[in-house]
Amino acid sequence: MRLVRLAWFFIALFFVTWGWILWKAPKGQAEDHPPQPPADLADIVKKQFGPCFEIATERSAVKVNYLHPQKETSPWVMFLTADLDGDGVEDAIIVARCKTPLADQGKYDYRVVDPYYTNFGYGDPKITAQFNSSDPYHQNLLLVIHGAGKEAWRAAKPKAKFVIINLPFDSLSLTRVTLRKRQVPALSLVEEEQQLSSAVFWDGKKYRWSDAGSQ
Repeated sequence: MRLVRLAWFFIALFFVTWGWILWKAPKGQAEDHPPQPPADLADIVKKQFGPCFEIATERSAVKVNYLHPQKETSPWVMFLTADLDGDGVEDAIIVARCKTPLADQGKYDYRVVDPYYTNFGYGDPKITAQFNSSDPYHQNLLLVIHGAGKEAWRAAKPKAKFVIINLPFDSLSLTRVTLRKRQVPALSLVEEEQQLSSAVFWDGKKYRWSDAGSQ
């Protein structure tokens, strides 16, 4: 009789435990869901970066016709917020496209940077901006607004603005990397078709790119 009671106890414990896990899972997924872009995001982009930049509302329509194509598993993320520079003020990250990102950087007071090619010793955006200009798979740019004051990234005059070019990704999310023995916020970049992953992060002075696990 005691064995029967023990058996029923463990069966009940199993269902209670897994029932709790399954009930909690949707809440965790909802919390990890990226924020919805605000309705005025396009206006903010044009105000802060100029009319050349358009928000990349979807993945590039250009695809390679594989014999056995892989199904896209990650949703397209075009807008994120995080404190990338660690000053306690929220920053914005926006995926956009522009054929001539260097043209208006003086007029709109942003910096065009290329941490990807800088990592390989070719860091001048005036040169590297031409590398992928005709490549439909690498036309996505990251617009990063470092927030200032109570309005954060919505401030009329943000702390700083960057256009990051040539990053290899078609999937974007938030992560953390180890920098000088401490964890710092970072952007996780994934090329799903090539199954490659990397990260870009602020090191206190500039944005750096690194292959996954090599920081």
